Amino acid sequence: MVRRRSCTRAATVGTAVVLGAVALTGCSSLNPGTDDAAKTAQEFHSAVAAGDGETACNLLAPSAVEELEDGAPGACSDKLLELVIPGASQVTDSKAYGSNAQVLMDQDTVFLTRSGDTWKVTAAGCTQQGESPYDCEVGGS
Repeated sequence: MVRRRSCTRAATVGTAVVLGAVALTGCSSLNPGTDDAAKTAQEFHSAVAAGDGETACNLLAPSAVEELEDGAPGACSDKLLELVIPGASQVTDSKAYGSNAQVLMDQDTVFLTRSGDTWKVTAAGCTQQGESPYDCEVGGS
């Protein structure tokens, strides 16, 4: 009688190895787009710091633009520059979760979503509120 090795057991062991590798390497090495998300967050902050609301608005996801404009199309640039968004330039960590990313910066936390082959900012000027969700100047609602 020939014994066959159980595929279920081999799959379970394989899954454990993959999960272990994920835990050791972190999300950024599994999703190379994480660096692009961090770059977009930096570009957004650079544009805001330079007073370039048009460029900053072009880096926002459509939902964030709509929220800023609040029924007044074309007002994104002016309204964005009126907000109190902390000056941030240095990325301290970035994580991607499928089509979403979180970029931690020296003075801000920025949330992004994948749009085609680019990242778009969905929320910025975010501060953590303990156990509650982040409080964000841009998006996040």
